[in-house]
Amino acid sequence: MPTSSPTPRTADVRGVGTLTIHDTVLPRGRVRFQVSGPHIKGTFVLTPEALRGGSVLPTTIHVQYGDGLEPQTYYTPRSDEPVVYRVGIHGHTAGLDPHAMPTRYFLGRYATASGRSFRTERLPDGARQRTEAVVRCLLGLWRDREDVAELKLAAAVARAEEHAKHEEQRAEHFEAEIQKVKDQRVSARRTVNQLTGILRRRPAAVLPADPTPARVPFFDRHGHQMGVLTVREVPAPEGTRPGSVVYQVQGARVAGSFTVERYRYGSSPWPDGIHVTYGIPTSRYGHEARDEPTINTIRLSGGWSSSGDTARITHTTPDRLPAQIRLSRTTSCSAPEATERRASGVLRALALRYLARPDAEALHLAAAKDRAPGLLTATREKLKELREQQRKLTRQAAAHRKRAAQYRELLAPPRTLPDIQSDPSSHLSWEDEGGAVFGVPTPRTVRVTPERPEALQVFVDVARQAVHLASAAADAAERAAARGRGQHTARLDAAMWAAHDGFLDAQKYAEWADRDAGTVTVSTLRNYVTSALAAAERAQLAAGKQSTIADLVELVAEPWTQARADEEARQERERREWEAQYEAEERQRTGLDADNRLRLMIVRDLAAEHVPKLGWSKGMVSVMEQAATGQMYRRDGFAWIGRRRVSKERTLMLARAGFLSIGRKQDRRILVTPMGATALFLVGLHPEGIHPDDKTAYEARYVDARRLRRNREDTKRIARQLPPIDAWTLRRCARPVTIAEQETRAAEIAEQTWADEGGALPEVERPRPGGCCRGEQRLVGKAHGQPPAASDVIDTAGTAMAPRHPAGSQMPAIVPAGRRLSRFREDAMPSAA
Repeated sequence: MPTSSPTPRTADVRGVGTLTIHDTVLPRGRVRFQVSGPHIKGTFVLTPEALRGGSVLPTTIHVQYGDGLEPQTYYTPRSDEPVVYRVGIHGHTAGLDPHAMPTRYFLGRYATASGRSFRTERLPDGARQRTEAVVRCLLGLWRDREDVAELKLAAAVARAEEHAKHEEQRAEHFEAEIQKVKDQRVSARRTVNQLTGILRRRPAAVLPADPTPARVPFFDRHGHQMGVLTVREVPAPEGTRPGSVVYQVQGARVAGSFTVERYRYGSSPWPDGIHVTYGIPTSRYGHEARDEPTINTIRLSGGWSSSGDTARITHTTPDRLPAQIRLSRTTSCSAPEATERRASGVLRALALRYLARPDAEALHLAAAKDRAPGLLTATREKLKELREQQRKLTRQAAAHRKRAAQYRELLAPPRTLPDIQSDPSSHLSWEDEGGAVFGVPTPRTVRVTPERPEALQVFVDVARQAVHLASAAADAAERAAARGRGQHTARLDAAMWAAHDGFLDAQKYAEWADRDAGTVTVSTLRNYVTSALAAAERAQLAAGKQSTIADLVELVAEPWTQARADEEARQERERREWEAQYEAEERQRTGLDADNRLRLMIVRDLAAEHVPKLGWSKGMVSVMEQAATGQMYRRDGFAWIGRRRVSKERTLMLARAGFLSIGRKQDRRILVTPMGATALFLVGLHPEGIHPDDKTAYEARYVDARRLRRNREDTKRIARQLPPIDAWTLRRCARPVTIAEQETRAAEIAEQTWADEGGALPEVERPRPGGCCRGEQRLVGKAHGQPPAASDVIDTAGTAMAPRHPAGSQMPAIVPAGRRLSRFREDAMPSAA
């Protein structure tokens, strides 16, 4: 029943004057305000908005202009609509937050002026401003009411059934989507298994091309013979896809070559269908072809692709097949009808001859193995996307199920405080003032059997106390959420449900402890109680309270005894012995310590990712390996190693990309740069990413260089260049150091370190600039007391005759021509004593 205040209220509104307000509480959480004042009179109904997809407890207010509870058609006036400056206010305003008071122009498009003809129009500025001031005043009065929590709960309960059904429908929708995604994942996993099996199969023997001419008749779509073709098989050129057969055809106004293969597109593991190309493809990935056939003196281009079952291909079907005339590199037109009929018959005859080959299965397997790596990568990426999509849908379905359960809890009938205290399954609690507030379940009573020993009873009692602590924390979080206002409502709701989840976990573990006490081991029972205490602590922290479970943890903690200490020491000793044994075995097997093994694993992953991006061929790797020996030099515009000439094109490509450095003027050496050394190291770790020849490497770089709206010439120009290694990869690529190398380096450092002062002995003095005459000899820096040998002399022509140094020793610095090293002064050297 509606309840109204016994005495009217008065409010002074700035710019309006004194208002007289009668408020009445209506069903569904609505409050009717009857307002009268200077130039304004009418009824305003304020209702908490329980919206779909919003918070469970409403946070915004809906203002209705005029009396009445039932919704009415727009343009239909309500009784006692407010009249401001003789202007009737019709409609409503939604989405008003009483804790963030609006300022101006917030009435919205549905608050209009109504006349006698019931036609709505824009509000005048004076009426709008006065109405806005009155609405702000009413929002403040509503916000300061003592029964705000009851009004919110009543509005939420009024639409709880509708919202619960909506949330359940959304959850069912997402669950259906999850089932579809699961089916797609099953299909994708089946495809991965099939592709893996194809890659593992041994390739079957393919018959070589048979040059013996064969006479093949061909027919039109009505079954009439159109002539006889002389067909010869020619070897497939390099770069043609595996499983392809090239036919050279003559006769019956047909001359030229055709390439027949399996259908190159599609996502099935085994390529279905057939594909016939007019001519011989010039590249693996392009659409250009050479030796294109002429039919009826018309040169045709393009091809015919037939997906699906090849059993439907006969001498007469399909009836019409494509025949295009190339006009330019990118345009073509249809051939005449007679040419198209003859071309269709030829294509059907060649396709049937290809399918009837004795090695058709071997060709089919070769085509499948060629497509399998790309399809396997794409299918794995699809599986990854499907897993992420399923996780997302699962989270959404769980969220909607949770919201549906929250709305169902709102539908429980309200009761008094004694009833709630006596019923442990209650979902509603009452505050001290007697207002109903949405709450959490109270803990059920844990029954204790008298037959249990005293030690087990302690565990059960502690679990019960944990449940009570979690229940108190959940109740506090629920009260804070009920009284929350403004922007803190969402945070308080999240805290309330987090505390509720902690309470449910504590209750679950307490029930397990009560049920299994006496039937499970003490260690298992202690784990149950410890989990209940941890859940209670989570509930307290979520509610913003201080944790109070420290004393309870001490009651159930395992006592510390000497036997337990000895057992833990024994386990720690065995663990360390096992780790030492494992480390020794790994060092003996790999020659690396733990840090460098981890570094090697990281570098191998980098190599597997970045070596295919280099676009190198085996010939380029050979050039880099020869340059790494330090014996490659330039002469007469070519690169030489000894008396053998090295590929000039590969050397220049590697040098332009920064992998090699070519000396200038008198320096004729060709050396490996630091980036080149890193690339060569990565190639050694992942040689599978290297292409067999330069042509294959160029085609791979061409595919990587293709971009949208990039013309072919720019793509070719980019593909002719080798991409350098990015700075991020260079920084991350740290070479692992073997144990032998670490020992050698430590020995060298020990030799070059003073025993008494610990300072490093410099190898040579820094060279000072100075001229020299032609033929003057200069010495490489030597230690004091060692005369220069003949092998240490460097002539002015820049030719060094350096002695051979053992592995791991430090080579003397090479002094460029035009500079001289000063000798060490004898008085500057420390004495041997």
